[in-house]
Amino acid sequence: MRRHPKRAAVDPTSPRAWATDDRSGFVGNHENLRPQFQWAGTRLVNTGILVYQDQLDVPQEQLRAVILPVDPPSIVSARPEPYYIDEYTQRREEDGTVRYQMDGTARILSNAQSGNSQ
Repeated sequence: MRRHPKRAAVDPTSPRAWATDDRSGFVGNHENLRPQFQWAGTRLVNTGILVYQDQLDVPQEQLRAVILPVDPPSIVSARPEPYYIDEYTQRREEDGTVRYQMDGTARILSNAQSGNSQ
């Protein structure tokens, strides 16, 4: 009589099929194998691998699709603040005179670049 694997139960009065685990190669009863699932988009899909219950992996959440909520409704006739006035200043020399470009327009600098923080 052949020695049977550790995971395989043998009963001569009620024979059951043996199967090999796809991941580890252990032999046991086929009825104890379970399908392995993995996230793909918004649902779990069967990977086609059969493994024993104690070797099932938890589906990897990083493969799950992130569903973003809808944007809030927009405001009709919105009145934005005049941030351009607040955020840009004229570029000045060390003595305080305004710096101009070759075409005669004043050079502007954002507050983030000029070192001014509010």
